[in-house]
Amino acid sequence: MSKPTGVLGALLRFWTNKYLWTIVAFIAIVGFIDTNSIVRRWELHSHNEALRAEIRNYEGIYNSNMKRLQSLRTDQRAIEQVARVRFHYQRANEDIYDVIEGE
Repeated sequence: MSKPTGVLGALLRFWTNKYLWTIVAFIAIVGFIDTNSIVRRWELHSHNEALRAEIRNYEGIYNSNMKRLQSLRTDQRAIEQVARVRFHYQRANEDIYDVIEGE
């Protein structure tokens, strides 16, 4: 029996090529199956970027709180403002009214 020639022969040689199947198996293992696969690395990278954004957010909150704390340590008016707003403190001969909107 003779070997096929032409397009069919080229496809048959391409299909039975052991190097082709070795490369395909390597790509499948490294890309999808292995625990350190490219897909898993991409997922970890995306998760890492989300965590970095969250860290930046918390650093901004921390910095604003530190500025507020510093002003409370040094500025008497800031202490008075917090006392009046949060704890409803008042001066002598002063009335305070709480206005609740939306009810």
